[in-house]
Amino acid sequence: MSFDTEIKQFLQTHPFCETTVDGIPTKYLLCGRQDAQYTLVYLVGGTGISAVWFQHILKMEADYRILTMDYPMEITTNEKLAVHILRLVDALQLENPVFIGASLGGFLAQLVGRLAPERVAGICLYSTCSLSETSVADLKKQYGSYGMILKLMKIVPYSWIRRLSIGVSKKQVGVENEQDSDRIYMEDFFTWVYNRYTKEFDVHMTTLLVDIAQLSYMTKEDYARFDDRSLLVLPKKDKAFSEAAQKNLIDSMPRAKIERVNGGHTATLFKVEEYVAATRRFIEDLEETHAG
Repeated sequence: MSFDTEIKQFLQTHPFCETTVDGIPTKYLLCGRQDAQYTLVYLVGGTGISAVWFQHILKMEADYRILTMDYPMEITTNEKLAVHILRLVDALQLENPVFIGASLGGFLAQLVGRLAPERVAGICLYSTCSLSETSVADLKKQYGSYGMILKLMKIVPYSWIRRLSIGVSKKQVGVENEQDSDRIYMEDFFTWVYNRYTKEFDVHMTTLLVDIAQLSYMTKEDYARFDDRSLLVLPKKDKAFSEAAQKNLIDSMPRAKIERVNGGHTATLFKVEEYVAATRRFIEDLEETHAG
């Protein structure tokens, strides 16, 4: 089944809602088991379209409360977005949130952990890197092309920029390196995502990507406030984040649990069973610790 068909079926049974948090309209999905001990807060990566988490949500919603949200257009920095995510969790009165972030979402989960470690029941980082001083310096180089794209959006036709953005995104995550069936699925994914982009939304998400290079780096002391209740699920062939970047993440969070997935950066979307299994094991450990 194609990505397009699967996500259409999901959205028919899982409608998004909208609320206002601190005067900012916020589109979100809240579903799953209402009496669950933990709420899983899924933070999407650079596509900015949170519905792409649907396969994870379908496999988790019978046992956990689930929240995911789109990133409001009014928010232009990741630091402010992390604050807004916490404010939404508070507004919905959700208990024991476990923040799960992939790629850009992984950065946001780390920022949430730094901002309010006492509010974090757990953090799961998929296919991302740390925000250490070394990593932030590398991210300035890695995301430099998005700064150029953002400038071009103001002076050239958006249809041309859209093609450029798709090309840059595919190259950065290494879609061409996946197995044929996975590559075809991801091509369908990118087609679905970018068919929903407007110029305004593209500017919004590109602005957040450019802002990554401006983040203040996190120290080991920052990580020590939550790394004992953290999980790292890292693909073995992540083109977006090198082995050195992954090692830096592991070194920054020495008490985190680590699991590896045999795939590339986009494996989050088609190796769902492995990510879900790793996350379930992690939450079961949290439950045992909590019970003790």
